[in-house]
Amino acid sequence: MFKITAILCVMAVNGQNLCLSGDIPLTKPVESKEMCMNTITSIAISVDAEFKNRGILLEMSCKQIGEQI
Repeated sequence: MFKITAILCVMAVNGQNLCLSGDIPLTKPVESKEMCMNTITSIAISVDAEFKNRGILLEMSCKQIGEQI
């Protein structure tokens, strides 16, 4: 099983970048690395234009549950 961890940064908030990190909640378990990467791609495609317009950067990665971060 895998989870998706993310770092989201809102650029230039009062002259600074505001970054948050955490796990993305998913409705279904992610069983494989391939499925996890496909999920990341789907999320990226759906938020790309809006995030660019708002100056938001998003980095995501797959982590095996139980893996040391």
